[in-house]
Amino acid sequence: MPQAEITKSGDGNGTDYEIDITRPSSQPNGDIVYGAITFFRNKNPNGLSPELHPEPDGSSSSLRLAVARDAYLGVPGDDALKNDRCELRDGKLPLGTPVWYSFEMRADPDFPVVDARCVCAQIKAPYYDADGGSPLFALRIDRGRYLATIEHLYEIKDTEIIGGAEISRHVRPYPGPAATGARALDHHVFGNTAGDFKELQVRAVLATDSRGLQPHLEEEFRWCTDLVGVRQEKALPDDIHSWRRFTVRVAPTNIKDADGVLQLLIGDPSSDVDELVATAIGEFGHAGYPDPNGNDGPAPGEGLQYFKIGPYRDKIRIWDRAPAAIYVRNIKRGSWEDGAELRAALRA
Repeated sequence: MPQAEITKSGDGNGTDYEIDITRPSSQPNGDIVYGAITFFRNKNPNGLSPELHPEPDGSSSSLRLAVARDAYLGVPGDDALKNDRCELRDGKLPLGTPVWYSFEMRADPDFPVVDARCVCAQIKAPYYDADGGSPLFALRIDRGRYLATIEHLYEIKDTEIIGGAEISRHVRPYPGPAATGARALDHHVFGNTAGDFKELQVRAVLATDSRGLQPHLEEEFRWCTDLVGVRQEKALPDDIHSWRRFTVRVAPTNIKDADGVLQLLIGDPSSDVDELVATAIGEFGHAGYPDPNGNDGPAPGEGLQYFKIGPYRDKIRIWDRAPAAIYVRNIKRGSWEDGAELRAALRA
């Protein structure tokens, strides 16, 4: 997809935006506004304030986003004891809005290489409340390598209880390379009532680098699912330290029990051409049932979706005290009209 074909709007109003990272607006409470996206000081435990970074190769400047152990403990509640974040967030859109996001990113040369994931960019959507749950899409760095994941909706109706055991018609143990369905991590939790804690999600592998899943992730993604279809075209970059352009196109679910579509593309910033990495089709987000008594997600029309960029990780010992930093620039969002048509065609 040539970048020249993307229609842009720089005013930050409506769906389209293009971020000027060189003109931040710092607020008295520590928030930093970059047009349509914001660094919220009290939503970023242990996150260092973003810094403009001149690139050593003389190319356009980038924004350094970094986390470090106990770097900022002033957030309300106990979030600083659970995770580390340095994220920029955009304005929320109604669930089902077809959009694309584009950004350039590289990891710091000293990014820690450990058996743990650090999410670098994500799209949030509702699975059991207005906009909560694990991200619909996530671009991760795990042990120094890229991994992209998606989450599909998984509900009680997708299972049955037989002989005191929960049996799924769609999610089953991964049998090996000959498996059908997408490689998955099953982390669902079903409550007894609509008000109980729940996680109505299964995570699937969207794309890896050319070396595939790492050994510790082979143990994590022990399932496969047929509730999402993934077609992989190209591997993610093997080098996390070089600049790459990532474009995510998504038309999430906007009608309950109907599928949405997502595409991930990559490109070299020196070129205006993007290459398709993978396409996924599944129920992405919980659009809600009309009957509130039987609804285990947001009511129809109340679900929201939004984008975040910047490191997010669990606060666990393996990270030690070394900061984890990425550099980002050329952050954009626009309407994905073709996505609406692709999603409609799935229902034809």
